[in-house]
Amino acid sequence: MSQRLGRWGALLAGALALAAGGCGAFGAGSPAADPARDCARSNGATTQEASRLLLEGARVFDERCSPCHGDTGHGDGLLAELLPIRPRNYHADSFQWGTGWGEIAETVRGGRSGVMPPFAGALSEPQIRSVSFLVACWVEQRER
Repeated sequence: MSQRLGRWGALLAGALALAAGGCGAFGAGSPAADPARDCARSNGATTQEASRLLLEGARVFDERCSPCHGDTGHGDGLLAELLPIRPRNYHADSFQWGTGWGEIAETVRGGRSGVMPPFAGALSEPQIRSVSFLVACWVEQRER
């Protein structure tokens, strides 16, 4: 139980950092980054909606995605080595089916490569939307 809380805490801290814009130091005179605002803008969401989606996405990711993709999406989950194809590292790997919020949601719904299972029916549409938003924000953040 404490291991699950530790993972949930790490994901929640990361989502809160994205939502609050607390992603590192900036030089004097540089405007503070606001990843939630920037991710919201590029994905057609309001900043308030982005904050909510990031928090819910972190919860869903911890519960459903982290066993394969790892606690923070680096493809190093507990089950990763048991799979015939290594899970995607959202912070470094290229994407074959697109990096947009909708494209990621389609992957979550339908699964990929016969390894990632489809989550349509296992997750509600709002859960798919939130976890896809989280991953889209990770991808966008790495590309800056």
